[in-house]
Amino acid sequence: MIDLRTIHVTAAIFACLCLYMLLIHRSTPGLRLVRYITFGYATSAIGMELLALRGRIPDLFSITVANTLLVLINVFLYWGVADLLHTRRPLRWILPASVVAAAAVSLYSSYVTPDVSMRIIGISAIMVVQYALLVHLLSGRPGPERIHMPRLGLSVLLTFYAEVNIYRAWEAHLHDPSSLLSSAATSTFSFLAPILTAVMTALGVIWLAMAQLQLELEAQSQTDSLTGLLNRRALEQVGARAVDLARRQKSALSLIILDLDRFKSVNDEHGHDAGDAVLHRAACCLRQSLRDADHVARLGGEEFVAVLPDTSHSRAAEIAEDIRQQLANLTVEHLNREIRLSASFGVATLLPTDSSWLEILRRGDRALYLAKEQGRDRVAML
Repeated sequence: MIDLRTIHVTAAIFACLCLYMLLIHRSTPGLRLVRYITFGYATSAIGMELLALRGRIPDLFSITVANTLLVLINVFLYWGVADLLHTRRPLRWILPASVVAAAAVSLYSSYVTPDVSMRIIGISAIMVVQYALLVHLLSGRPGPERIHMPRLGLSVLLTFYAEVNIYRAWEAHLHDPSSLLSSAATSTFSFLAPILTAVMTALGVIWLAMAQLQLELEAQSQTDSLTGLLNRRALEQVGARAVDLARRQKSALSLIILDLDRFKSVNDEHGHDAGDAVLHRAACCLRQSLRDADHVARLGGEEFVAVLPDTSHSRAAEIAEDIRQQLANLTVEHLNREIRLSASFGVATLLPTDSSWLEILRRGDRALYLAKEQGRDRVAML
């Protein structure tokens, strides 16, 4: 069997990783994946120490409870990854069921039909299923390019662990586990495998967590906190890319710029909370009225811009008129009072003579000014 030194060293490494993850969690409490994996390493450390106490404590604890705790780390890892990637947990009932199955296998192979090979094969099979679910979760719905490599790296690592457990089960089926584990090569593998598994998993988890955190920070820096739309900085990047793409594909590109009419009076009469509610409702109306391929940004204050790829001048004007009517029919309720909206619109289209995104934006702004001069609550084109 695995010697006590191996078990104690492995348990110590799990404990150190647990403390390390705990420090990371304290510095970045929003990363619940780190908290989950901390719990996992804690349960694994306890499980390894219970294994070391075999012969001095009842087998119920040194075998059944120990194996159950060792299997539990993958459940915490699965929950943490699902939370980090903001995905639903497909087949999430299988993970808790696998822990119950591990306990049942340990009990059966220890008390009903004592058989070490059966226990190794059963626990290994359960862990293979867990790793398969983790890989399925990581390789599921395509995500941003920034986290593609961390997801792929962790998937490859977990696939390797599954293969190790398949090999472990196969060897237990072919040979007597006690004689197999007594060989020098197997003893070395038994000593190194849990340590490498723990360390590499920790590195993979940290890599994925840091990549996801960086992605979310970048998204926050490009998002207007009140409306959830793009902010001015992101609009400049989106606009420049849209112009380049339109020129390469020789397609149309239009924009709509709108300004909520007499918005200052809303703040003066109803308060800034009402003004925020109006901005949020107007942003939702804009987003729902446009295609997924379109980009919507809050330019500042009560001014919004929509970038419409592959959209002609006349079609953009029709879309602007449709949005104008929707806003005019919109009622925002605040403190039992109804607030009606209207907006002025300017429409502009990319011209062959335009040298940058700013030129189309300036024409849209001039069209907006023209709509205001003509009496507001209308669409003007340039």
